[in-house]
Amino acid sequence: MAGYKALAALGRSVVEILNFGFRSERPAPLRCPTAVLAGTADFDQVNSSPSAVIRFPAVSLYCYRISVDRETRPGWSAVAAGDGIPRVPLRMHLMISAWDQVVENELEWLGLTARILEANSLLTGPRLDPSGDWDPGDMVQVVPDELALDSMSEAFQALTTDYRLCLPYVARVIVIDAGATPTAERVTTIGNQVDAIGRQPS
Repeated sequence: MAGYKALAALGRSVVEILNFGFRSERPAPLRCPTAVLAGTADFDQVNSSPSAVIRFPAVSLYCYRISVDRETRPGWSAVAAGDGIPRVPLRMHLMISAWDQVVENELEWLGLTARILEANSLLTGPRLDPSGDWDPGDMVQVVPDELALDSMSEAFQALTTDYRLCLPYVARVIVIDAGATPTAERVTTIGNQVDAIGRQPS
């Protein structure tokens, strides 16, 4: 189980794994991309200034959806019924895009990204950013997501940027706990007592 910061921590974990892989696969002085977490506003400012989040060459991770993992939710609900700690299992849906001035380079970055994530698909222990308050046994799997072309196009229609080739991935399962539910104090109601003939005792 993890704390409420687990989603952000998972994003940072994937970014760190990618950047470490990029540096290992393409050591200096070879040109390599930088992996970054990106939001919708960052797509409007690509390579626009030195402070822009996405600067060529780059690989962006954009979380476009958070969903409840319906496969494991019943099991976690049963566990919560036993120990009184509510939990919600989540899936983090990612769109991974490459950014460069040359399309061949973008394809190369995407291929390298897929290679690194395939070799590091299970995140546990030190591979998980500690800001997520993870339990020692927590494990998150990062795997390719099944996303139809129509769904991907709809996601880009909601953005101001043009459609870009991307890799859809899903991180599963991120179990966030709500902490122990406090036990309510028992309430005792004290009313007037009435005897057998309807008189209140003195």
